[in-house]
Amino acid sequence: MTPERTTMPSRTPAALLGAALAAALVGAAAPAVAAPAPAPATTAAFDHAATVSGVPRDLLVAIGYGESRLDGHDGLPSAANGYGVMHLADNPGNQSLPLAARLTGERVARLKADTAANIHGSAAVLRAYADDLGLRPADRTRLAAWYPVVARYSAAAEDATARLYADHVYDLLNTGLSGRAETGEMIAVKGRAVKPQLGRYTAVAPAGAGVSTAAGPPAVTGAAAQAVAAALPEYPPARWISAAGGNYGAGRSSAITTVVIHVTQGSYAGTVSWFQNPSAGVSAHYVVKSSNGEVTQMVRDGDTAYHARSANPYALGIEHEGFVDNPAWFTDAMYRSSAALTRHLTGKFGIPRDRAHIRGHNEMPGNDHTDPGPHWNWNYYMTLVNSGGSGAKYYAGSPTDFSGDGKDDIVTFTHGTLADVYVSPSTGSGFAGTSVKWNDFFALTGETPLTGDFNGDGKDDIVAFTHGTTGTAAGDVYVALSNGTGFLGASKWHDWFAPGAEVPAVGDVNGDGRDDIVTFTHDTNGDVYVALSNGSSFGAGVKWHEFFSPANEFPALGDVNGDGRDDLITFTQGPASAADVIVGLSNGSSFGPGLKWHDLFAVGAEQPRVGDVNGDGKDDIVTFTCNADADVYAAVSNGSAFVGTTVKWNDFFCTAGEFPFLGDFNGDGKDDIVVFTKGSLNDVYVGLSTGTGFLGGAKWHDFFGLNGETTY
Repeated sequence: MTPERTTMPSRTPAALLGAALAAALVGAAAPAVAAPAPAPATTAAFDHAATVSGVPRDLLVAIGYGESRLDGHDGLPSAANGYGVMHLADNPGNQSLPLAARLTGERVARLKADTAANIHGSAAVLRAYADDLGLRPADRTRLAAWYPVVARYSAAAEDATARLYADHVYDLLNTGLSGRAETGEMIAVKGRAVKPQLGRYTAVAPAGAGVSTAAGPPAVTGAAAQAVAAALPEYPPARWISAAGGNYGAGRSSAITTVVIHVTQGSYAGTVSWFQNPSAGVSAHYVVKSSNGEVTQMVRDGDTAYHARSANPYALGIEHEGFVDNPAWFTDAMYRSSAALTRHLTGKFGIPRDRAHIRGHNEMPGNDHTDPGPHWNWNYYMTLVNSGGSGAKYYAGSPTDFSGDGKDDIVTFTHGTLADVYVSPSTGSGFAGTSVKWNDFFALTGETPLTGDFNGDGKDDIVAFTHGTTGTAAGDVYVALSNGTGFLGASKWHDWFAPGAEVPAVGDVNGDGRDDIVTFTHDTNGDVYVALSNGSSFGAGVKWHEFFSPANEFPALGDVNGDGRDDLITFTQGPASAADVIVGLSNGSSFGPGLKWHDLFAVGAEQPRVGDVNGDGKDDIVTFTCNADADVYAAVSNGSAFVGTTVKWNDFFCTAGEFPFLGDFNGDGKDDIVVFTKGSLNDVYVGLSTGTGFLGGAKWHDFFGLNGETTY
């Protein structure tokens, strides 16, 4: 659709402001000594731009986060020819870049490539718009008053789309945000209740609002019904916003045989607006939002969107908000929503659900594009497409003391064609040096790797579940034992366990000192099967529970009553009124009835984990919000319940896009928290447990667990 790369008329008042801003920028850039001054950090740039322009700092950050996730992409353009953290653009519908140059006196090239200049230029544009719209000086400190200015900054072709853009910025202000800038700084905006003053947009509904098929067809007939139907999406959960007529072709010249996965190289609202711009010349059938998986349909399935050159006649295009080089955009909500859409489209048109028919833009003939890029997790995505959404990997706990020294280590499975396994052992205060390859062919693409001590020698081993329901390798389980410095070759320990979309787990459920394997059917039946380890293989799969952790819940194992046998745990993960934690205790040969042990824990999309965080021999529960707040809560077990009110054990650990886990990394008997940042830095941070809280995160490794790899 767009140029690819690999990480959101001058008026007198504006001209006067531009002169002031130019003077301020020149003064700020003047060196105090002969040596050139270093470029200001991103935090300082936001603060300085806010001071000079009078635009609230948090508003600037929210716009930048919404446009780019605070990533300038090395000065390369977006789909709409926008640049930098603030997406200053130069296209027929958006002239914010040349306007910023006039207002600040900065060269266009510097506004494109220098983050500080880009932020200052955006602030100048926003201030000029504010002056033009009559925003009084007394109102500039009030975030609520800036809504019409933000809507104008969107440069949307229609007011309804401008509302879509501005609403997202104000959602960020209300919920708060936290992102890592290119410089490595964490930049945050604390959420607060902001009710925007919509101004003239009060009478404008956000694009696609009110267009839903959830309540059934409209109660009108004839021409009126046809008009309404034309404004309804063909995919019921979606919005309908039509692309400009010249950006797609009516009808099809070929049968639909392929779904093409794209990345927008821009923001969600910006992409919707670009497809509405007659000068764009491009479109896609659907656009998926990063933060919550919202879907907008812009071209009818039966019409030809312009997204994949020669493949356009037979392909359906799905755009995903974000940038190829920044995996933080690829959220679980986006993956799940897109997979549900692809499942709908493949069912509607009889398209096989395989990689020959669900392809990346970069894989289409005659294209020079790179999206969706190396950070798109095809394995996870295809699992979701083929499993109806229930095939997600649920990682609540998995022991990782591979050397047997009493301290948990970290491991990563590369998958792909190499299928390597790397380990970095814990020293008690860091993960040792360069990671070392412990196995060179284990856990292929599509398989689920876990860890556990399967032969009872005190050293944790690795296990892989092949899944599948047909073929010679369907439902196989392979184990590679640890010798303390590496994993031996893989051996098949079971030939039919956790097939298809079932969710496997590991734990010692009969208390014999050897970890066993458990699988949750995770469907309407909610069955749980166990295969016990004898030290060299797993026995027959036997049903130990007939209704536990059905679809959409988060299953786990842990010894919550301290009797040496791992028990069943499930997090229902509903809203605050329905986020229960249910436990089924093991008696060594089956799991007892599910009993509620906590009634408000791991709400919604939070990431729950299980481990003994206070060192009393009973496993507790921990949840990571992994959002702008980055809070970590724990509820400890008293042997019959997870006691009392949930307590915050850390107030800044695991931001959006990062992967958290638990383990006893210093060998003191208390499980600590670890997070793999992924992204471009691939750092590993640990917060040690004191028994009543987790200490602040300290970096224990600076390059481990790359994007697309599975880490513990």
